[in-house]
Amino acid sequence: MTHSVPPADLDVDMDIEVRIYKKTLLRVIPIIMLGMFISYIDRANIGVLAGPMSKDLGLTAATFGLAAGLFYIGYCFFEIPSNMALSKYGARIWLARIMVTWGIATMFMGLVQNETSLYIVRIMLGIAEAGFSPGALLFLAFWCTPRMLPKTYSMLNLAVPIALAVGSVLTSALLSLDGLLGLAGWRWAFLLEGIPAILLGIYIVFRLPNGPATAAWLDVSEKAYLAKASAQRPDHAGHELGQLWAVLRRPAAWLFCVLYFCMTIGYWTIAYFLPTIVRDQFHLGAAGAGFVSAIPWLFAAIVMVFVSKNVSRTGERTWHMTLLQIAGAVGLAIAALSGNPYLALVGISLAAAGFFGSLPTFNSMPAQLFTGGLAAVALAMINGLASLSGLAGPYLFGLLKDNTGSTTTGLLIMAGFFIAAAILAFTMSRWTDKVTGGLLHSEPIRVTDSAPLTTNS
Repeated sequence: MTHSVPPADLDVDMDIEVRIYKKTLLRVIPIIMLGMFISYIDRANIGVLAGPMSKDLGLTAATFGLAAGLFYIGYCFFEIPSNMALSKYGARIWLARIMVTWGIATMFMGLVQNETSLYIVRIMLGIAEAGFSPGALLFLAFWCTPRMLPKTYSMLNLAVPIALAVGSVLTSALLSLDGLLGLAGWRWAFLLEGIPAILLGIYIVFRLPNGPATAAWLDVSEKAYLAKASAQRPDHAGHELGQLWAVLRRPAAWLFCVLYFCMTIGYWTIAYFLPTIVRDQFHLGAAGAGFVSAIPWLFAAIVMVFVSKNVSRTGERTWHMTLLQIAGAVGLAIAALSGNPYLALVGISLAAAGFFGSLPTFNSMPAQLFTGGLAAVALAMINGLASLSGLAGPYLFGLLKDNTGSTTTGLLIMAGFFIAAAILAFTMSRWTDKVTGGLLHSEPIRVTDSAPLTTNS
């Protein structure tokens, strides 16, 4: 197997890395963060709107869970083609295309008339949004050395729990428009929340550089440093089919998919059914449940910031990820078995923190391991295939709730997935550190050829 090795003349320059990070924090990271913020509002707002929407369209818990999860059918199968297109056409054009089309699809959600049209539009929304998350991870890696990845990914992923918290409140508030111009409040929520994605997509076309080489605000020395030391380099070979075959042959890519699936299945179940759980436990209306549902996501955001800073400082990711997954399992078990609504809310908050606290650390592993044209395909494959958890989890949970009248069994099953994720996280993070040299290595060894990557490498 051939590896890329650090250039002999590469000296670690912490001063220049700090300068680069400050500039990207001002000019690049906020734009991508805002895109991630909007994307999670637009894919998860259906959870807040479940009550009035289900009443108007005649949805059961199982059919609602299926509708929520069908987003991931289109999302999964178009992730890899989308990221390959990003490599070919450039980040600016392709990320903007993604945002405009998913904004339009979100607005179509406000026009659905029955169960069938809801299913179709949710699949359309998944197709439209496919590629944004792995594309954002790949794009930000152009601007980061390996040491900067956890901190940068933490900033990006921080947008997600904040989006879920703010989205719960905002979407609940939009329900007050019920009856305006003869439209239900939930329809207004979809119609209005699709607009920001379209506007940001237009902004990105004119303002976002494709990479460090075209950034006028980086000086020559900063561009030269990133050309040698960045975690990823722009590589137009990412659209070639040979890269897809190379990634599919790598057991590590499939193991990352399984790990991420186990991490996310409980998270997506919580995201879509949390307002329903809160409404049942606290006997609240749809709007009130949306406000209370913001609490776990705010707690998760705080934990994410703390954990990411500690990982960046120490370079240790194995125990951080493992213990956070165990905490997620314990949290869901408390939520399932306590019988107390306040303890249940604490348990769900712990589970949300377990997922989000480990998310930036997880993302740093494949982004550090795969490089060049392989990265575009690998990141899309991992994100895409694992996203099927967003279909399996909510549908299974809704089916169990319909059949048992309770959320207990569903929550305990999701807790089991957190335990599986803890075992896989421990194994994969130790192996990744062995192969790459760890987060604090000046220039980690990365796999660049098309040979299969095995745990015996």
